[in-house]
Amino acid sequence: MVRIINSFLMVIFILFLTTGCTSKFEKAQREKQEEITLIVSEKISSYLSTLMTSLLNIFQEPSEVTSQNYKLLKDQFPEIFALLLYNNDLELQRKYPSNINPNNLTENCLTIQNRKNISAITKPFIGHSIYKNTNVYICITIPFITNDQVDRDILIVLVNTAVLFSKIEREHIVPYPYSLIVINDQQDVVYDSDPMRIGKDFLTKIDSDDYDPALKNLFNMMTENARDYFKTNIEEKSRNLRKIYTWNTIQSYDETFYVTLVRNLNRSIKKRSEDVYLLSTLRSYAIQDTLIDPIIEEQPKDIEKLLKYMYDQNPEVYSVQLADTTGTVISGWPPCNSIIGYCNSQKLNKYFDATLDQVINSKQENIIHAPLFEGGEGRIIFIPVLVHEDLYGVLIAIEPEGN
Repeated sequence: MVRIINSFLMVIFILFLTTGCTSKFEKAQREKQEEITLIVSEKISSYLSTLMTSLLNIFQEPSEVTSQNYKLLKDQFPEIFALLLYNNDLELQRKYPSNINPNNLTENCLTIQNRKNISAITKPFIGHSIYKNTNVYICITIPFITNDQVDRDILIVLVNTAVLFSKIEREHIVPYPYSLIVINDQQDVVYDSDPMRIGKDFLTKIDSDDYDPALKNLFNMMTENARDYFKTNIEEKSRNLRKIYTWNTIQSYDETFYVTLVRNLNRSIKKRSEDVYLLSTLRSYAIQDTLIDPIIEEQPKDIEKLLKYMYDQNPEVYSVQLADTTGTVISGWPPCNSIIGYCNSQKLNKYFDATLDQVINSKQENIIHAPLFEGGEGRIIFIPVLVHEDLYGVLIAIEPEGN
């Protein structure tokens, strides 16, 4: 009886240790996602402030709203789409470019109260976003005080959100396996890494206008908590995906934005349970020979299939990726655990970067224990893909430490 109790306690202890290690790894990854969310939020807030400062410096009176200034501004800020100057009666005075259709613009950019009393607008602000011709624009309104101090001319500046936020995404999110969503307080998707979502109601499903209860719960949390994280299942195109959302709320010139990073959490129910030695899989001549043609012929789908096969053969692996001879990760499985598009010349992870560079130059495999981009620690295996000493790429496999 004592032996049975001791065995039972030992099992409980092992389960506790295992759960603790896994939770530690997941916690580190979540914290990294939260860290990048804050960084991206600060970049967006700072950029909007810089943009507004430039607008106020250039346009100090209505006469400065000219074609020349529009071109100069657009050269500096490519996301600027249009300038529209209105008088106190909301009559359009000038517009750049000249072919822009101003229909319903003031109704979308200004509140009813604003439209009734233009002279009450005393400071610049960001109004509600406008959806026009499949694009979404942020409306910036700048008032000009005329000589009699009563009437106002106002300048409305339209900023293309896809141009603005995609630039920030490229600079500060790649190669992390996150997608960016920016939502306003009207629950409109101002920007999404998936262009099909831009302009939609955040609460709706990706392939319909039906509300998703999980997204409704998430948005309620966003309005109640300035920043937090939320794991949930989201239905997309008849698939049920596990996702983690982290967000941070920013206020910019009277407008609220929920800056959100999303990561798919991989759940492979088809992974085999038998213990396949990872190094044997990576070193396999059959695997390497099969990889050569897709690499040479630049067939990403075939490369992905092979990486998925290796991933499915090894239950404990976090991801299997392929870098080319320049040090750029060109494919990986699962994508949500991969740093596709990252080049070691970016120098964002010194241990990973130095080892990949060493393997490319020496054509010898290497194994390191190092921090991952996404947070947590991992055992990272680098195997050169060779044919007669010619290097075609480097296979990279990652196992979570203590998983």
